[in-house]
Amino acid sequence: MNFKLFNAKVQRCKDAEKNLCAFASLHLCVKKLTIALFVFLLVFLLVALPVSAQNPERREAFLWATTVFAGVQYESTFTPPESDTLYLLADASHVLAPRSTLVYDWPITNRLLADWLARNELVDGTLVLRNGAGQEERLALTDYAIQFDGDSPAETVTLYSGTDAAAKYAVFDQARQAYATALHAQFQLEQQYQAALTAAAQAATKGEKLPIPDGPLPPLPPFTRYSTEVKQAFVLNLPVGDYTLWLERPDGREQPTSRKRLHVFAPRRTGVGYSVMPASKWTVPEQSDDPRNAIYARPGSTLYLQPFSEFEVNELAYGRMLDAQAAGLQADRYVWVHTTPYPDVTLQLFQQGQVVAGAANQPYFVRQLPGASLGYTIEAFDPVTEKSPTFYGYGVTVDEALRIQLVAGDGQPVTGSSREIRPIRGADRRIVYTLSLLPLLVGGALLLWRRRSVTGNQSPQK
Repeated sequence: MNFKLFNAKVQRCKDAEKNLCAFASLHLCVKKLTIALFVFLLVFLLVALPVSAQNPERREAFLWATTVFAGVQYESTFTPPESDTLYLLADASHVLAPRSTLVYDWPITNRLLADWLARNELVDGTLVLRNGAGQEERLALTDYAIQFDGDSPAETVTLYSGTDAAAKYAVFDQARQAYATALHAQFQLEQQYQAALTAAAQAATKGEKLPIPDGPLPPLPPFTRYSTEVKQAFVLNLPVGDYTLWLERPDGREQPTSRKRLHVFAPRRTGVGYSVMPASKWTVPEQSDDPRNAIYARPGSTLYLQPFSEFEVNELAYGRMLDAQAAGLQADRYVWVHTTPYPDVTLQLFQQGQVVAGAANQPYFVRQLPGASLGYTIEAFDPVTEKSPTFYGYGVTVDEALRIQLVAGDGQPVTGSSREIRPIRGADRRIVYTLSLLPLLVGGALLLWRRRSVTGNQSPQK
């Protein structure tokens, strides 16, 4: 009887254990289902909702699309319909294109954007340009193309207009096709070389001997020329002044929102700027633009200088020329703009008014040090061991105060290229520590004197 009761209890325990396991499994399934549902809702909120929020309403608009010469290259932007002023650099060729497109407001950056992929149509018409004296000039749409060489884009960039645009583009297209043909021919020769080399290797395994072909031809130099397609727009090259412009449609009516003020500005002054690369941080160069500002360096350090032609322009006018929606620009502030590297000059070093040394523009190679230290050394470029230099520059070691000056090939100094290089002398730490301890010593002396005074006054009373 006791065994039956014992077996019944054991059976009840087993049943309870099974029920508990089933409950735990059900609880785990419910938990996994809850997590999956939460993840699904989270993905829906992160993906579906932003997609609907980032599809703002587009509206048709007329825009002036500009491709402006920024002093070293051409940059493209557009002027919103609400902007009333265009800015252009004087005595340089710029492109002004009347376009019909779709625009929309982008609240994240608080900017007006154009959907050029949805619509990008040229609006036919005549540009009417009126100067400050009230004289009007009428310009027709013309062909244009921009070309440059990728090896030296700043020195070779050119805008061609009129009949020159199509002629220059034809020359570029012929050169591009000739390069493609030469590249294909070289590929075929490479294939023939590989086939002959494979045949010679297979014959050698069979005991036969075939002539080993000569090595492959050296690779062709890269094709670095670039050209835009021939397009139509208005090409402007104007002197300094304030103008008014608008687009006159073929029916004689003025295109709505096309009337703008045009401010053509010129640099206030020109000069020579330097990109200063300390050897200790050559990847973070500093700029020396104003000739009145000195260059500071630690004694014994080496600087690598890269001179550039530069000009100083009004910050507001130049900034709005590059981006009509730019904010934070000041009309009473001026900025320096580096253009092209200064070629074929020598850097002279002066001490106390006397020439002490000269430096030439040399190629350098930055070699990373092996190991975990992540250091580097800057060495003179060796064409035998390295393919190409890391940078070019004038190396100057600073021990004493110097003045530098660029000298042209005819021996004449380059205006605006003079700079003072001043070493930063570190202060004697012993003097600094002594001066910092002086208030503590004075305070301690006063405290001891006061204690002695109080002790002396109390002694007679006792």
